[in-house]
Amino acid sequence: MDVVVRALRGVWRVKNARMGFFVLTAGAIASVAQGQWAVEVVDFDGGLTGTPGFDNPATVLGEPERFTGESLFPGVVSPFNPAFGTDELVSIGEGGHLTVRFDRPINNDGSHLFGVDLIIFGSGGFVDSGFPDGVVGDPPGVFGTDEAQLELSVDGVDWVDAGMFTEGFVPAMGYADSGPFDDEPGSVLTDFTKPVDPSVVLDDFSGMNMEDLRAFYDGSGGGTGIDVRALVGADDGFMFARISVADDDDANTSLNAEVEGFAVVPAPGVCTVLVGGIALAGRRRRLT
Repeated sequence: MDVVVRALRGVWRVKNARMGFFVLTAGAIASVAQGQWAVEVVDFDGGLTGTPGFDNPATVLGEPERFTGESLFPGVVSPFNPAFGTDELVSIGEGGHLTVRFDRPINNDGSHLFGVDLIIFGSGGFVDSGFPDGVVGDPPGVFGTDEAQLELSVDGVDWVDAGMFTEGFVPAMGYADSGPFDDEPGSVLTDFTKPVDPSVVLDDFSGMNMEDLRAFYDGSGGGTGIDVRALVGADDGFMFARISVADDDDANTSLNAEVEGFAVVPAPGVCTVLVGGIALAGRRRRLT
């Protein structure tokens, strides 16, 4: 039964061949309340090879998910169980792009932890070599980690190339007191605005169990950290981010990347307000 459950959880990750693309460009698509997160989708083109069903760009707005699979396999978001719902991720295929706006600038700030100024959350996770106990293999096995292009802009007109990044390289973790597949929310929220050391490499996770991972994350919610220090415009403050996947002109490939959310790293001493400190099960960002 465990094998069946794991297989079904992975169904949505199946990469499909070339498909019709989904485009939304008529002004602002959706927006949410102000905060450390992306607050507005400015432009979205799902490209040629986006994963079917994962075509709502508004899913990237607001705080990333902490609990996933409510209608199918309810579970905490953990390094072994990333968000997988169609209302939690958007897929960008070849030739596609996603542009979002923030209500506060992404600044180069040397006081930011590890020098990270922006965090991007994706759909990546570790293969559980000790299922269901949550053990990273040696060497680590991963799924859902895809490369994409990142560009940043101060005004939404002129763009700066921020290079390639791997979405989901440091998998998201919703709670600091949960197991890998708990079917009830934890009580200690992680901080999605706190970076993990970006110098980490995949082999550093070898053999880690959930206790080791919680210690390594040190209260962070994970994500791929971006340091804008070397970019022109960093001192002015970037207000827009664009993620794209290039078309490799190969009909035999189906490249895409899934994005769950963004977090602008705050100045030291500034934290996200968490009402009551306890998350509610089944929180959704159902935006249209």
